[in-house]
Amino acid sequence: MGLFMALWHLMFQKPAFKRSDIDYLTAQLNEAGTFGGLPITSCGVVRDTAELIYVDLAFELDHGLTQPVFNDMAKFPLLLAAGIEDAPLPVYYAVMQKSLADLNISYQMYPDHSLDMFYWQQSPITKAPDTGLHFK
Repeated sequence: MGLFMALWHLMFQKPAFKRSDIDYLTAQLNEAGTFGGLPITSCGVVRDTAELIYVDLAFELDHGLTQPVFNDMAKFPLLLAAGIEDAPLPVYYAVMQKSLADLNISYQMYPDHSLDMFYWQQSPITKAPDTGLHFK
């Protein structure tokens, strides 16, 4: 399989997502330069309406994605928008173990391999829980 471009149109519903959440998401992806280990060619907000914030994310694919990898990649922008991508592993996995339906993420794939990904709600977990543990 040769190299081809993937284009994901990510749409974040307001007021669940704020522009500052999405600016953070795009800055983090651009700084990392990869999405799911795949090189990003462009990532940015392309439209901001009263209802939705639109982000176009283009990256290079040199292989197909399995459904589990696709699902994890679809969930990762939700973690970034909540600012919990580097949270302790129990927090990270509390979100990642949920299904796309549980997280209210839907998508429509097109024949050209582009897709529209809709994020209807913010992450159900937005910070690490206070465990009450204290270390000396």
